[in-house]
Amino acid sequence: MPIPVCFMVMPFGKKLTNAETDKVPTQIDFDLLWDKVLRPMIQDDLKYMPIRADQDAGSLIIQAMIERLAISDLVIADLTIPNANVYYEVGVRHAAQRQGCVLIAADWSKPLFDVSQMRRVKYPLSDGAISDETAAAVKKALEMGIKQSISDTSPVFQTIPGFPDHVEPSQLQSFRDVACRLAAFQSEVSVARGLPPTAAANRVKELTRVYAEDAFTVPSIALDLTHLLRDTRQWDAALKFIDDLPPRVREVPKIREQRALMLGKLGQQVQAISELETLIRTDGDTSERSGLIGGQYKTLHDSAPDAESKSVYLNKTVASYERAMMLDLNDYYPSSNLPRLYRERGQDADERKAVTAANVAMLACERSRRRSPDDPWAALTLLGAAFDAADISSANRLFGEISEVVAAPFYIQSTIPDLRRSLSLLSDVEMSSAMASVLARLQRLLDPKGTVIALAGRRIDSNSANERRFPSENEAVVAARIRNMLVSAASQGVVCSAACGADILALESAAQLGLSRRVVLPFPRAQFRSTSVVDCGEDWGSRFDAIIKQLQSKDIIELNLQGRSDDAYATVNAKILDEAAGWASGTGRRALAAVVWNEFTRGATDLTDEFRQLAAERRLETITVPTL
Repeated sequence: MPIPVCFMVMPFGKKLTNAETDKVPTQIDFDLLWDKVLRPMIQDDLKYMPIRADQDAGSLIIQAMIERLAISDLVIADLTIPNANVYYEVGVRHAAQRQGCVLIAADWSKPLFDVSQMRRVKYPLSDGAISDETAAAVKKALEMGIKQSISDTSPVFQTIPGFPDHVEPSQLQSFRDVACRLAAFQSEVSVARGLPPTAAANRVKELTRVYAEDAFTVPSIALDLTHLLRDTRQWDAALKFIDDLPPRVREVPKIREQRALMLGKLGQQVQAISELETLIRTDGDTSERSGLIGGQYKTLHDSAPDAESKSVYLNKTVASYERAMMLDLNDYYPSSNLPRLYRERGQDADERKAVTAANVAMLACERSRRRSPDDPWAALTLLGAAFDAADISSANRLFGEISEVVAAPFYIQSTIPDLRRSLSLLSDVEMSSAMASVLARLQRLLDPKGTVIALAGRRIDSNSANERRFPSENEAVVAARIRNMLVSAASQGVVCSAACGADILALESAAQLGLSRRVVLPFPRAQFRSTSVVDCGEDWGSRFDAIIKQLQSKDIIELNLQGRSDDAYATVNAKILDEAAGWASGTGRRALAAVVWNEFTRGATDLTDEFRQLAAERRLETITVPTL
């Protein structure tokens, strides 16, 4: 009786594992694994004739390879590291034979999702050089498991009764019906992506309703609908949609990634990080996952109220993006974030690292544009690089490219904060003003009618101030930053109080730009002038008087409050946000919040920080203008 044949499917030579933990070998010698473990075990213990494709026959013609996969009595495939050839060969075997395909992998490996659903025989592998001790442990783990798995039915035969010769016609018709519905859905998705923002959002709501039942059974439809809800900035709806999916679909890794992103968009950054780290532990790390973690830490850094927290979050942001960049140098998102973060941190060698990361991002972007000319992120990322380099010519050219296509609001909204960060790092007044104008045009793609800014900030420091929050010598540079902020946000109106410092600078800049203005005062104007304006100098009083004189009475809101000043100013904070929201809603615009401050809180009584927190609670996008 002829000896049965076992065809071994596995990588050749030494291969890197790309693992991020010390518990996993950096590389595996698969030739030693074959020679010391698999070949003798197949021959002596399983009693099969072991065959492995010759390493030099990457030359083995496809016909011969398929014959071996189809005819061999047993195929064993090692899925320890993602390898395209191995995955292809497993697919061929699954379609060719009902039984006799056993998948094996190291116990720490993270196979691709579709294969992770299939039974695998796992073995311990802490030593990629395959010592005698390691070889014995691998053999012990594999021998019984392989024997028990030989009779397992192929997922192809298991899923399609009667395959390949006696498939029921009703099943074929059912498949055709699903295929037709899927084709119709994909056409609907394409149309929705080409619509203007408001029309796209409405269409996506309808598609989510119509295809909800399909999403429960077809993960690709669920993922596309999630992306559409994300791209139209419907964060709450996207999170609810994901949470309503059945576990089998909801647990798809890419859908779990999107759920974490939605949590972050809704202000739950810590929970988002926790869910992404859990996903990494169970399914492995990717540039996308570490990049998403970097984005959450970046948001925490931007909103941190004290220097220690800001430093911790900035370092975590940088570390996450660095890890993501090294996982995939072709993914330009992580590397494109690093230059401005390095420059903001300013540690030794950070400038050199910034230049290196910028070069990596540029090369990856250009590669992507050649391979995928329709990549929606590439031009936006290159625009960020142009801002980092203060290259106004490239910025104008790239904006022209972006404006010619219909970019999803999510893409633009995700890019704008990074451009603002770059803008804040520019010291040349003329260049920063020019770049602010480019950013304003990008903002107009998101908000065609412009925005309304609700603003609060620091008063100018008194001569006797013990702590620098807004020193008087910074007045000119802060005024320029406020002006750039109003320009770049495509502001059409400003709502604020009128205290000395940030308020008056914002109202003066708005007047210079021809913007509408509305002032909220806690007390009658004369009382407010004496308590919150001229205590910093009579010059501020003259500027206050000029502003009040220019405004119509309807744009001066005097609340005439009684009681403690802190309570009165807290009421003003809420009123400013209310007025901006109402003004924006009535004119078809979007309300944004701006906080002009030193980025550190004084504690529970800090009214500027209270304004910032209140804006966050109302889910207003908040722009920070530094005073230091």
